[in-house]
Order: sequence, then C-alpha cells, then structure tokens
Amino acid sequence: MTSNLFAYGTLMAVEGLREVLGARADALAFRPARLPGWRRIWNVFATEWQGGVLNIEPWPAGVVVGILIEGLADEDVQVLDAQEATHLPRETVYVEPFGGDVVTAQVYRRKKGNHAGKPSGRYKTVVLDRAYRAGWEVYESVCRGTVDSAGNPLTFG
Repeated sequence: MTSNLFAYGTLMAVEGLREVLGARADALAFRPARLPGWRRIWNVFATEWQGGVLNIEPWPAGVVVGILIEGLADEDVQVLDAQEATHLPRETVYVEPFGGDVVTAQVYRRKKGNHAGKPSGRYKTVVLDRAYRAGWEVYESVCRGTVDSAGNPLTFG
C-alpha cells in the first residue's frame, strides 16, 4: 500500500527525504500543493537544529503551499515516523495539488508548540533553499505566509 505526505519544511525536496529514506526517495513523486485552512508557524524547538523549526496549525483564513509527496510505502512511513517523532501522531489532511483533484495526505505537525524563540538560522536557510527550488508559489508561501510563535507575521527572502 502507498500513501501521500504533505511537506512544508525540510522534506519539501528529494534531498530532505534522501537523508531519511536513502535512494528510495528518488522513486517518489513531488509536486506543489495547497493545504487550505492552515498556516506555517515557528513554534517547535529542535535540538538537532539548535533553534526553532516549522510547524503548521489550523487557521481558517490560511493556506500553506508545500509539496505533495506521492508513493510512500508503509516502510517509508515507519522510517519517517521515527525521524519526525516530535511531530507525531501524523494526521490526515486534504490537499489540492496544482492542476489536480483534492487528495488525502499525511502530515506531521506538533499539536502544541514548545518554542517561543527565533527560528534556527541553519534550518531557515535549508527550508528557503528547498522552497525556492520547489517553485515560486512554495517560496512565497514560506516567505510571506509564516508567523512566529506569537502569531506575528515573519518575512524572509
């Protein structure tokens, strides 16, 4: 059985998944998609990044543009669960792929943030690079549609 994943941070590019899944990541399909009713928020502390990392939260007027990753095997999801343990349990969302019909996807998110500080500079650099390579809509969504842990808009790029 295969499943989809909606990525909004470091997993938005094959390099991010290759770090976790190895060469298996090269067999997956990546395409831009919208997640309506949500927003990106920097409210999770990650030791490995030494600072804040992205999360998403429900926000009725929001939309997160990210990447739909298609073709994940059950084994891939198990490996990703271990990698994304701070953002478990996964949940199912409905995403709108560019030029396609609405599909279900899994998403990793932390239900309650644990960080009120600044974003990790190193993490932010990686995310902006991957968003830029994913396309203008994804990059703009990260740069202009992101808030800090208090809900104040952040602008990057």
